[in-house]
Amino acid sequence: MTNIQNDAGPSTSREGWHTTTLRIPFHTPQHAQIAKQALEVDKEQNAVFVHRELEVQGDVLIATYSTTTIRLLRLSTNSFLSSLDLVVRSMTSFAPDPSDRVISDEELEKIRVEANRSTGAEGSIELRGDGVGAGSGQEVK
Repeated sequence: MTNIQNDAGPSTSREGWHTTTLRIPFHTPQHAQIAKQALEVDKEQNAVFVHRELEVQGDVLIATYSTTTIRLLRLSTNSFLSSLDLVVRSMTSFAPDPSDRVISDEELEKIRVEANRSTGAEGSIELRGDGVGAGSGQEVK
């Protein structure tokens, strides 16, 4: 378990501060760790008034915020959730869910044949990744 803490300024006593903990599940522990590493790059701008801890427990990213005011807690967590949204969207594009099934060439061919049959466009849909079709500059026959 890794724990990152921002410098909370000269006083480490947070008695009376407002605190919230966010638990964000990911597909794998590696995904949670990647998200943590991406998010911990951005340090809190008001480190004297806002304290953030990020840690990973299994496949869950845990973010704990402590602030001097409720308003700062809302602003800090909103900013964090915005950044988290960007990280999750990026990971969806570049680190897909490992449980997603990969479609085989045979299944892709069945889909193509069924699509052609249902649209009446025999032979005109190209779903193979062999460089022939849309964007390749070659005509599909």
